[in-house]
Amino acid sequence: MDLACHRCGATIASPELFCPHCGAPQLRFEPAEEQLPYQDSGNGSGPHVNQPVAWRHAVQAALIVALPVGLLSSLLDVFDIIWVLVGGFCVIALYQRKATVLANPGAGWRIGMLVGVLAAFLSSVVDGLSIVFERYGLHRGVSIDQRLAALTQQMTDQMVHQNPEAAQQVPWLIHFWVSPDGHAAVALIGSASAAVAIVALSSLSGLLGARVLGARKRLSIHS
Repeated sequence: MDLACHRCGATIASPELFCPHCGAPQLRFEPAEEQLPYQDSGNGSGPHVNQPVAWRHAVQAALIVALPVGLLSSLLDVFDIIWVLVGGFCVIALYQRKATVLANPGAGWRIGMLVGVLAAFLSSVVDGLSIVFERYGLHRGVSIDQRLAALTQQMTDQMVHQNPEAAQQVPWLIHFWVSPDGHAAVALIGSASAAVAIVALSSLSGLLGARVLGARKRLSIHS
């Protein structure tokens, strides 16, 4: 494709760096991939699969979405899985709006995992603070200990029932679970399991959100 010299207007070949007529340098600007967010890959399948994540926009969107997801997951035990799944879709939609790019599935699960980590951290902090407030502010430490004791006793009874021989060989393990240290271990395991579940579900939701919302955006662009 021939170009025109910006100084004298003479026609020059595209590879030329200087005008052969007046000698003026020919400066060319080639937009980067981030500046072409909706560039098609050539086969109608949408943006290039290796398009990098705009992490500045991803972190901003993740912080906005992680706050309500973490609070709802901690304060409302009902439908806590739904909050996480909805959060993964919301962060992808907000990311595509802020960065004006199409999030591919690879970027989707990364952004979803980021939301999951932030939400899980916030949920764990809120759970811990609520237990501290309930124990020392409301003076309900006895009821908390009773709940943990009942839970650990149920676990040990189930363990003994399923494998009585192993329970007889390691009696120290049974005593550990019914001790105060065992109660703390059960609470820690429960919190860690909930955090892992939040991260996993959020990553899956981000991946699905990128597929669904990216496909809708591509259809709207091509139409």
